[in-house]
Amino acid sequence: MDQIYPDSRIVTDRTIDSHIKNLRKKLTDINPDTDCIKSIYGMGYKFEISA
Repeated sequence: MDQIYPDSRIVTDRTIDSHIKNLRKKLTDINPDTDCIKSIYGMGYKFEISA
C-alpha cells in the first residue's frame, strides 16, 4: 500500500477491499459471465483473464 499511496495518507485494508468491490461491479456490468479478480486468502487479489 505504501507504493500505491506514497503521500503517507492513512489507508486500511478495507480501503483496498472497497476499491476491488467497485472494480468487480464495473467489470460485471460490462460482462456478467466474467469474474477476473480472484481473492487470494491472506495475500490479496489477482487479476486473471480466462481465454
